[in-house]
Amino acid sequence: MTLRKLVEMFHEVRVLVTGDPMLDIYHYGTVDRLSPEAPAPVFVETGSNTYPGGAANVYEQLEQLNVEPEHHFPLQWWTEKHRYLVNGQQLFRIDKDMHHYAEGMPNLTSIDAIVMSDYGKSWLGADYCRSLIAEARKHHIPVVVDPKGTGWAKFDGCTVICPNEVEAKNPEIKAFDVVLYKKGAQGLLLKDHTWEHAFPAVARQVYDVTGAGDTVVATVAAVLACGGNLHEAARLANIAAGAVVGKRGTATVTNDELLDLVGNQ
Repeated sequence: MTLRKLVEMFHEVRVLVTGDPMLDIYHYGTVDRLSPEAPAPVFVETGSNTYPGGAANVYEQLEQLNVEPEHHFPLQWWTEKHRYLVNGQQLFRIDKDMHHYAEGMPNLTSIDAIVMSDYGKSWLGADYCRSLIAEARKHHIPVVVDPKGTGWAKFDGCTVICPNEVEAKNPEIKAFDVVLYKKGAQGLLLKDHTWEHAFPAVARQVYDVTGAGDTVVATVAAVLACGGNLHEAARLANIAAGAVVGKRGTATVTNDELLDLVGNQ
């Protein structure tokens, strides 16, 4: 199937997102003096922007791709990441963590794929993950995992796990049949126990990598939901991520932008 055809099919499928939602809050300002109270810069705020992050950004990305998203994550009291920037450079970050435990199980009726977006804020507990993956396998629903920390046995049986460069050092990764490595400026690497295929980064300009990993897992899930294979999913996710890192802040790529980027591929 062509990449263009897959993107054109996105509006036909429904993807469930479960995991830890966040708010990414960007504070813009200036620094021109040190505090008289301590050797610390005085940040004078001039503006701010708020974006969905974590599982909420995956949900937003699916919407932008014209996929019909469903969610199973807490709707209030999200973890907040406050980034303070001066002249486009991050000076420091303040996190306000909120931990929630999964309540009930999502309805998988009419769901074509699942994204499990783990940011280590407790929603994706072991029992919940095992039950959800078992139910998904029963109904032949692909499961795409964006992991965090350790304790990855809870993701056994997923279709593909997508660690970033730091997470890929976890020795537990050897237990998974198919891994899509998010390698930052190098692009993506799709690998199983017998073969691997690299997808070099396609970004023309890198402004901000925040949210690019969410775009990767959202795009992979959308392609698998349409009946595409993992090679097609990785190719398209690499193109989508290349568009996102060229934008400032926690960003997404739209269906129209992706169609323009794939052309007739």
